[in-house]
Amino acid sequence: MIDILNLALPYFGLIFIGFACGRSKGPPEAGLAWMSFFLLYVSLPALLFGIMSKTPFEELNNPPFLIASTLGTMSAFVLAMSIGSISPCCTHSVWWSGRSF
Repeated sequence: MIDILNLALPYFGLIFIGFACGRSKGPPEAGLAWMSFFLLYVSLPALLFGIMSKTPFEELNNPPFLIASTLGTMSAFVLAMSIGSISPCCTHSVWWSGRSF
């Protein structure tokens, strides 16, 4: 159980820190854009690299886990896309209208 907490706590801690900073100061949208950029492109990859570099390769190369996590991710994506495509609020979105970003 402690191993799971050691893996999950940094992610949720980072999310909580971002939430607490946003609630406490109420930064302008420009500041939120840079904080979002920093979290997605700097701190989370560094956190992932740090965790992966400490994990032995035998634990990473676990085919049942890789298959289960891939199928779970794909199932969640297909479910979200299906619900989004039949939802009336998403009929005029940029994604489905054929326009490029």
